[in-house]
Amino acid sequence: MKRVILPTDFSDNAWKAMCYAAQLFRTAPTKFVILNNYHAPYQASEVGVNAYFEPMIKASEEGLEEVLANFRDLEHHPESEFETVSNFGPLTATIQNMEAKEDESHFVVMGTTGASGLKEIFLGSTTASVIEGINSPVVCVPNEATLGQPKELMLAIDDEGVDNLAEIRPLLNLAKDHEAKISVLNVHQENKEVVLDRDATERFVLDHYMEGIGHSYYSVDGEYIEDKIMQFAHGMDIDLICLLKRERGFWKNLFHHSMTKSMVYHSDVPLLILRDK
Repeated sequence: MKRVILPTDFSDNAWKAMCYAAQLFRTAPTKFVILNNYHAPYQASEVGVNAYFEPMIKASEEGLEEVLANFRDLEHHPESEFETVSNFGPLTATIQNMEAKEDESHFVVMGTTGASGLKEIFLGSTTASVIEGINSPVVCVPNEATLGQPKELMLAIDDEGVDNLAEIRPLLNLAKDHEAKISVLNVHQENKEVVLDRDATERFVLDHYMEGIGHSYYSVDGEYIEDKIMQFAHGMDIDLICLLKRERGFWKNLFHHSMTKSMVYHSDVPLLILRDK
């Protein structure tokens, strides 16, 4: 059974991400884990730990109980399961421990706030830490996202393409679950190989991986990859953008290229971040 971790700070943004997760995984039995992490204030050491921890633990557990009741009321597969986890400490470390202890495949679905583009979403401290620190796929749900079943998916690839089937299997499974189509996009830059030419090896490989799934290929020219991705997503009414997190290529550049290259488009499209295998 797929295990979906839903971090929450009891905000509207976190609740929106949970609603999206319910829609995303309602076609198959899923174990949802609603997770709240709390932290000790700096003053705790001055007046005693218990004076701070007891009300924090109580607030966390009561908040989880209320959120769970509301989440159960959403539409789910009849065999889905639910649990809550209240935990002290960093969110990323908690999820890493869950990954290590459980054999099931994991997803993490979490909200993002105040983003004005892809970089701002990724550089939000909590979201960036989770994406950087865990192995599981992460779905980032901007507060401005329109909720609904994903029917139009996008896979954005760089000039290195897709390494192997396992790398994109979570995306392919979502496409099958929702009978969705996949648009494969490459933003071509000067002096780089055009990886999606009609006779390119990458297209042959992806055709094999996506057999039985409706898909099409697009290549656009542009210097600012993030902007082109968002332009394409808005123009094609994409419901979910998939990016491959690597320590090379596009992802590395997204973190390190000049901050003066501002984001033009406000991201209102959920993002699926997959790690290379």
